[in-house]
Amino acid sequence: MRKLLYTLSAFAAAVSVLASCDEWEPVFTGDYGEADVYEPVKMTPNTTIMELKKLYKTGPVKIQNDMIIGGQVVSEDRSGNIYKSLYIQDETSGIELKIGKSGLYNDYKLGQWVYVKCSGLTLGKYNDMLQLGFADPTGEYETSYLDVQYFIDNHIFRGEIGTPLEAKEITSADLLKEENLGCYVSLKGLKYGSKTENPAGKEIFCLIYVDPNKDTKASSNRIFLSDSGLNYAPVSDPTWGITTWAMSKQGMIKYLNSGKFDEAKVNDGSATVAEIKDKLISNASAYSVSQYFLMGNKEVQVRSSGYSRFADTEIDPAILDGTATVDLKGILTVYQGGTQFTLIDLDGVTVHK
Repeated sequence: MRKLLYTLSAFAAAVSVLASCDEWEPVFTGDYGEADVYEPVKMTPNTTIMELKKLYKTGPVKIQNDMIIGGQVVSEDRSGNIYKSLYIQDETSGIELKIGKSGLYNDYKLGQWVYVKCSGLTLGKYNDMLQLGFADPTGEYETSYLDVQYFIDNHIFRGEIGTPLEAKEITSADLLKEENLGCYVSLKGLKYGSKTENPAGKEIFCLIYVDPNKDTKASSNRIFLSDSGLNYAPVSDPTWGITTWAMSKQGMIKYLNSGKFDEAKVNDGSATVAEIKDKLISNASAYSVSQYFLMGNKEVQVRSSGYSRFADTEIDPAILDGTATVDLKGILTVYQGGTQFTLIDLDGVTVHK
């Protein structure tokens, strides 16, 4: 029996690695029906989330002792902008739990207490953001998903449903402090723009694949819409004309047909978008977009999934032209040393004109 469980664990971890990728994948966010009936579990954490996070030094850490953390749910995947992950927060910090399922909002409610038996799990980083999941047997990533229900049930326990937490108000000086990462936060007074050297002071980032079904790491299959590298955006339009939070498949086709991306080049310089437009349209997919904001002199990257329900929603023109400031509520994370922010839904956006 023990051999079987070890085999299942290795198989589950290996399969889950396939779901680790640069882009979010489709997620069905419709009504899954009533959540299963459960008896709220009562546990006493013996470790705070911050104490757990401090175990990470220079590489992934497999938890060997009977460590239990607990926190309240602060994320929801109903809108599709958070994918296969759950964020919990206690009085010390927050953390991402890599649960390889969608529709998590049916079982894990905002404000609900969740307890995690950490023994056997791995604390690791993805682009500087700490996560708790299984070890990745391939070594390509530091963690992988818990995506077999047996293992989820043996590590993650649902407690009572409490009052949802209020967003922590964060100043620009505190954006990258570990105690705030993974938490539900409020950022106030942001202005659209970035630290880019482009005279317009604006920027977006979007990675497009010529064919999403082929090698997504090949330079011949990548097109970067940004203001750096090969594809410097036109000075007159540094955001490549993207005025939506992200792009669904249909939104992507609309942008391609508009001609706004025509000057962009494949990363190996082999062709422009205009030259391969028909191919791009036939292979069109949804794409995440990073929009950049400034909080004081600190840059905040707001990344939205192309599979979110609000992907094609137009950003208020007053935000884009800089005549309005915006307050944001959502999950604070880090990406390659910079501040990244994830909206739970558009209720987390307040515009001040």
